[in-house]
Amino acid sequence: MITIYTVDSFTRELFKGNPAGVCTSFQDVSSSTNLDIFFQKIATEMNISETAFITKAKNSPSNSRYFLQWFTPTNEVDLCGHATLATAHILFENILQNSPVDELVFETKRVGELKVKKCDNQGRLQLDFPMGDPQTIELDNKLLEEIKSKLNITQNIHDIQLCKRTKKLLIQLSSIDDTIKPQQNLTEIKFPETILSFIRGIILTSNSTTTTYDFISRYFAPWNGILEDPVTGSAHTVLAVYWSRLLNKTLLFGYQKSARGGDVECEFDEKNQRVFLRGYAVTVMQGHFQIQQDTLHF
Repeated sequence: MITIYTVDSFTRELFKGNPAGVCTSFQDVSSSTNLDIFFQKIATEMNISETAFITKAKNSPSNSRYFLQWFTPTNEVDLCGHATLATAHILFENILQNSPVDELVFETKRVGELKVKKCDNQGRLQLDFPMGDPQTIELDNKLLEEIKSKLNITQNIHDIQLCKRTKKLLIQLSSIDDTIKPQQNLTEIKFPETILSFIRGIILTSNSTTTTYDFISRYFAPWNGILEDPVTGSAHTVLAVYWSRLLNKTLLFGYQKSARGGDVECEFDEKNQRVFLRGYAVTVMQGHFQIQQDTLHF
């Protein structure tokens, strides 16, 4: 049978943070188009923001090196932080618990190699991701009003930037609160053709009003089948760079103010163009799909 886990990422509490599915049953199988189709079916059945799958690494496969993919209920995505954290958590806790391995390398289709290492013996992990590079962009007033209407934004807009690599539009507001409510038709926003293909999610962010955090955020990605994502690692590769430039500091603490909420420690390594994301994860459930793996042919 095919084993599946659900893990809450960027939290130490059950039912907080961002839930991810993790499937390790194909770690000795090479990836393929037919396997991708099957993975998408599993992710659709799981019906949570992302489900991660590891397969045999293409380069020097070992118990510390795998090929990693992420699927939402509707499509495969280029990068997913919380599901990467969840995958590393499961490997360290359930498969490599008696191994001296303390760093994992994940090969990916589009973002190169990702590394995850143990920070301590308390379960805290560090993700080593490529940096986002948001740049200032100007949007006309009509488009801004449409965005504000579909997200119920009443706050002042201070800044707008676009990260083309991660396909995320970042909007800095005067504050972030629960009055912001995304509509299902968010994908109908009429972005100009010049940037339309570079937008798969909208980040809303503001300064924190407490000393615990440097910034607050929320993230909306109905273009990937996720109206609001609880805690988003890939968005923090953009947020870390944005707020590092604004606040002139490299170590930052972010809070994603979704209904579940989650903490993300961020460190911007500008020289190497990387962002380190640190956090915890907790296993919620382990189960099985009633499918005999040896009956599948890929």
